[in-house]
Amino acid sequence: MIGVFWEKYFVMILTSAIGTVGYCLNVNIKRNKIIYGCIGGVLSTFLYCVFVEAGLSLLMQNLIPAAVVTFYAEVLARVVKAPATVFLIPSIIPLVPGGRLYYTMRAIVDGEGADAKVFAMETIIIALGIAVGIVVVSLFFYHISHKRIQFKVRFDQMKKIEENGE
Repeated sequence: MIGVFWEKYFVMILTSAIGTVGYCLNVNIKRNKIIYGCIGGVLSTFLYCVFVEAGLSLLMQNLIPAAVVTFYAEVLARVVKAPATVFLIPSIIPLVPGGRLYYTMRAIVDGEGADAKVFAMETIIIALGIAVGIVVVSLFFYHISHKRIQFKVRFDQMKKIEENGE
């Protein structure tokens, strides 16, 4: 079973790693951070392939890998002390529906309205899955970090009041 999976998806995962490295070099990500983007790209592609094999819907095939990779980027950003987008954007690149968008435009140019509609809906569903996955996890991390800051501000105010003897 695992052997069949690797035979079917090894080239896709390998090319996603190469493409992610190329993207990182193209947008001038620092060389010491390229490996993290590459790992994220491989992770997102691997999860996508797993969920395709599991038979999940097109939305979930993209939403779950996007959410996992966003979690990866947010945690890594705190560990490496760099912005999360440095790791998130390269990690999401393999999920972007460029092929379906091309087929949508091609069908429009060829005057095939029914095919264009199908490809456009698939493109929108994939983009929605990616966006929702990123937003949900990012909001979760924002709330955690924001609550910690609010707690620190309140604690510092209480400490000042106690020091002044009020």
